[in-house]
Amino acid sequence: MNFGWISRVHPRRGGDEHSGRDEHAPERTHRYDGDQCLRAVRGGGAVAAGAGVLAHGQLCRAGRRAEILLVRRCAGAGHHGHGHARHGQALTWDDTLGKDFKYNISLNGSYNKNEVGNIPTSDGIIHGAGDELYNNASEFYRAENGQPIGYFWGYKTAGIFQNTQEIDEWRAVGNGILQSNVQPGDVRFVDRNHDGQINDKDKVNLGNGTPDFTLGLNLGFVYKGFDFSIVANGAFGQQIVQSYRNHTRPTPNYTTAILDRWHGEGTSNRIPRVTDSNINYQFSDLFIQNGDYLRLSTLTLGYDFAKLFKGKAVSQARLYFQVQNLFTITGYDGMDPEIGFGSSNNSWVSGLDYGYYPRPRTVLVGVNLKF
Repeated sequence: MNFGWISRVHPRRGGDEHSGRDEHAPERTHRYDGDQCLRAVRGGGAVAAGAGVLAHGQLCRAGRRAEILLVRRCAGAGHHGHGHARHGQALTWDDTLGKDFKYNISLNGSYNKNEVGNIPTSDGIIHGAGDELYNNASEFYRAENGQPIGYFWGYKTAGIFQNTQEIDEWRAVGNGILQSNVQPGDVRFVDRNHDGQINDKDKVNLGNGTPDFTLGLNLGFVYKGFDFSIVANGAFGQQIVQSYRNHTRPTPNYTTAILDRWHGEGTSNRIPRVTDSNINYQFSDLFIQNGDYLRLSTLTLGYDFAKLFKGKAVSQARLYFQVQNLFTITGYDGMDPEIGFGSSNNSWVSGLDYGYYPRPRTVLVGVNLKF
């Protein structure tokens, strides 16, 4: 039986991974028969013999077909003044069991890391826009030399003041307080440099909306006239800024999270008391949530009735049922973790959830006819 193995390796030309170019050598494709297999490595391929082995990119088994894709890209500073490194892998496996059962699995993933390299401004920063979270809100994202592009810039918090004693103790050790008339139930903003003030010098990198890892999965099988397939995708390592409310006015609605607000000593150490101002909602890690998710994007089940018809007038008469966006596994409490949205003012920032309509769950019934 023939074994087919395809390896695609895309090394950079010239050996300089930081040249700022995105050039790749031609794709390399190898096929072998019998029990031969190909070990895929960066920069080339090597032949090995064996059967039933899957380890370190090496796969050998007679009568099977597999495909692996290794991609590595690294770009230096370009005209936007930032660099990135992206690594990806894809693996596909097709197989047949017996006469009637066929299946296929395809898995791909990528890793991303970026760092701003050389912004030609006096402070090395491209400042984000204000007035985005709510009216008169200050800048909360930026691009800065040595940081990920579009990172979230704000205050760290250390819980909620539960009583006046905690307020006095906080001041006694030299920590600043942002609120001019602080009361129990207010947010404790971290005085990072312990200078007795809370200002821009205390703001730090709170994360960014670019995933560190992305994942895609396709799984399918065919048995006699039945077919079944699923498509899943996920992203991991990104943060989301959630802002559903204009905090400068007392009338806009809250989400149900406000039911867990501070309303007496010990009732909450995260959500502050309700006030008529935005003093407790200066941009901080209270706006930030982890955006990791794994979504079952599509599930399809079908049956081909063509074999039930005599003659060859109809080559396919497939009835199928499909569900899109069946479920999402995530810890994010917003409407949809798959944001991917940048600011309307700046396209280089992502992960901003201002309450956009989530993806619907869709159920489809269809027919494929071929004559």
